[in-house]
Amino acid sequence: MRRFLTAATCLAAALLMSPVPAHAVTESSKAHASAASSTVERRTTKVRVTYPSAIRRGSPVRFTFTVTRPDQIDDEALVLETDLPHGIVSKVRFVTKPRGAKCGAQKRNSAGNYGVYCVVRSLDYTKITMSFNVWLKSSYYGKFRASHYWAPVTLDYGGSIGDYLDEITRDDLIGRGWVKVR
Repeated sequence: MRRFLTAATCLAAALLMSPVPAHAVTESSKAHASAASSTVERRTTKVRVTYPSAIRRGSPVRFTFTVTRPDQIDDEALVLETDLPHGIVSKVRFVTKPRGAKCGAQKRNSAGNYGVYCVVRSLDYTKITMSFNVWLKSSYYGKFRASHYWAPVTLDYGGSIGDYLDEITRDDLIGRGWVKVR
């Protein structure tokens, strides 16, 4: 009996929290929706990072950042960064860079890690892609964690790339991923 009540309670909560289906909209809410359509609905910028979960020793790891709707950002530039553990990276090569971006790698960033970054200055696109390959030292095996960050920044005159990278904080973390080296 207790399982039945728990299941019924969960089902009732799910039904109460689900949105109203599109066919259930009444005429009065349609009129209200058309009156409210004069206000501009703002879409949000989304960032997605893809990478393999496992690689063979000697093969590169490809990280790909995909930014949708960067033209909705109010700031002047966008910083994309991946932090890799210190001491395991052999080399980094960019496959695709966004137009008008300054990209590179820092061997020791403020956190003591190896940072791969792009500062994108031109945000007048609907989609931006940054992709890079990372080769690890041949002696490395096991798992490593990569942390991915993004943050909109305001460009100051005379500011350097390092100044913009220093604006990245823990609050700008969008995800951490583990990659296994076999």
